[in-house]
Amino acid sequence: MAKPHDLHLFDWNKMIDSFHKESDRGAAVLVGGFVENYLGVYLQSLVVDLKVAEDLFQAVGPLSSFNQRIAVARAFGFISKGDYDDLNLIRRIRNHFAHHPLEASFSASPVAQLATRLSEQKTASESHLNSLEERNKLAYLYSCAQLCGRLHLRMEKREKAAEETRR
Repeated sequence: MAKPHDLHLFDWNKMIDSFHKESDRGAAVLVGGFVENYLGVYLQSLVVDLKVAEDLFQAVGPLSSFNQRIAVARAFGFISKGDYDDLNLIRRIRNHFAHHPLEASFSASPVAQLATRLSEQKTASESHLNSLEERNKLAYLYSCAQLCGRLHLRMEKREKAAEETRR
């Protein structure tokens, strides 16, 4: 993916409008790409040397892919084990849609099984949804939203702590 764009969590609302207009494939790639990029924004917020960090996020840099960002974030304790597991499920779902152009939907294997793992706690209150596809698509969306929200809260918390230190 290369260097993260300067996204803010409030850009999520703009993305949601597009999500609901997309096919399963478009929705999965769109939202998964948002999470990948936001994880990059989060990791960049942790660096102490922006010049050195630029190289990390370049197109062939060590943090250019979603998988690498997830691994580094977990290895250094920047995300929890639960977030690590969910991010990997999101990555696998997004990658399946991106690399299987003819055989991907939220109701077919392996996406359905991956999304079900996300949906176990996320869509219990969504029992009114008629189709497995709808439930899985929303579980994916909710998981992505919750992860971005947690990353945002961590950035805000660190920012407030830094302000307190400067005072």
